Amino acid sequence: MQRKKTLYDFLYNSLKEQILTGCYQYGSPLPSASRLCEIYHVGIRTVKDVLAALREEGLIRTEERKTAVVLYRPRRTSDENSILSYVLERRTSLAETFQTIALLMPPLFSFAAVSCTPEQLEHYEPFRKYIQKGSGDKTRRIPSNLFHDLLRETGSLLLNDLYASLEVYAQVPLVLMCEEDPSYVIPEEEKRRLAVVAELLPGKQQEEIRKAFFDLYAPVSENIRDCLQQMSVRFPNIRELPDATFSWTPERGRDHYYTQISRDLIDKIGTGVYEAGTFLPSEANLCRQYHVSAATVRKALSTLNVLGFAVTQNGRGTIAILPDDQTTFRCMKDETYKRDTLLYLSALQLMAIAIRPAVQLVFPLMDASVQERLQNEFSRPDNIPLASIFDCISELLPLQPLRAILDGCNKLLLWGYYFAFYSHGIRSHTQLKELSLHAFRCMQKGDSAGFSDCLSQCYCHILSIVRSYMIRGGLNEAKKIIIPYDTEESV
Repeated sequence: MQRKKTLYDFLYNSLKEQILTGCYQYGSPLPSASRLCEIYHVGIRTVKDVLAALREEGLIRTEERKTAVVLYRPRRTSDENSILSYVLERRTSLAETFQTIALLMPPLFSFAAVSCTPEQLEHYEPFRKYIQKGSGDKTRRIPSNLFHDLLRETGSLLLNDLYASLEVYAQVPLVLMCEEDPSYVIPEEEKRRLAVVAELLPGKQQEEIRKAFFDLYAPVSENIRDCLQQMSVRFPNIRELPDATFSWTPERGRDHYYTQISRDLIDKIGTGVYEAGTFLPSEANLCRQYHVSAATVRKALSTLNVLGFAVTQNGRGTIAILPDDQTTFRCMKDETYKRDTLLYLSALQLMAIAIRPAVQLVFPLMDASVQERLQNEFSRPDNIPLASIFDCISELLPLQPLRAILDGCNKLLLWGYYFAFYSHGIRSHTQLKELSLHAFRCMQKGDSAGFSDCLSQCYCHILSIVRSYMIRGGLNEAKKIIIPYDTEESV
């Protein structure tokens, strides 16, 4: 079992790192409490507790009804620069993070842009004024605010969190550029590219919007890469830290031990590892299997009972079952279950989009040996073709940040939820299996576009099936989670 990472830990570590590395410099204000809630998807209580902890450490000053101000001022000798060390110790990871942003964020922003109106974008007018202002700015905060507005309109519980995580990790090199050159301002050419984005937002020209965002991010990614290379030559004594990599935990704050166990058991019940009507392993065996206490196992089994995936009989054990509509719809009244369901739908939405740039990178590497391996895996009766294909893509991905994002998302996609809709579980003949095998045939033909389209449609199909079912059951919030591409909405 993984160690629980709380929302408090995430916000505290993020703000502290930004203060210590100079992203928030001495005398500068932190975002308001309400803005921190919005960016990090946490409650006001969590924000207040984190700010109190940072104040106790002497890093910030807080006053009632005012934003917190940074008090930390690094002590430096002539040969010491904490920001420089931080950046060069992570130079490969940072360069790959900017490359990931350039590949992933344009399709995400263009998808979001066709789903909203100017009235829904709180920071649209400030953004236009920022563009008209001309040169002289050092901050990218105003464009960032608008881009967060865009992602919020997709209904996703993940996209704003992902973008915030990428922003936080990637902004330190930009701070270093300002420190190295105090006269640095955002280049006029970047402002012109932002103006193109402003003219297209929001709108229905999805491909044009995607291209405008790519033209915005790609040069920044190249400039950062070149800058990091030059600095590494100038400061050869600063060694790279191999374990300093980008990380993203989409289940953050919801990854209790018992939740991890219940999700794994649901996955095994839905896919037929534990067939409906049979007993699950004993409590003692589950304790040994998951390396947890009996109390944690009991809490996980209690969750399965509530969700309709198991029935515990005193003195006999716990029997695996598949939930009926009545049980599932009753669970919609539970806030935790509702949020987990919306998180699952959000992960499917993100995967449908993110799989395309991943395929763009790995398709040339999917040679005859990869195809032979997949064919062998497909021959197993318990195989899920999409899962096998995804595992290959993840292993071949050269960009660690993109791989971390896809792997984090994939952890939320328990196959048991989908196959629970089918009477024969994993052995059912499903549209998902047909789409997955068609994707494989495209791979064999060397059809990169067809392969990418089919994989994206696989995730859209699952999203469509589960989303429609949940809406029928009364989860109206699921209506806000938009399906990225056209797909059938019937089983």
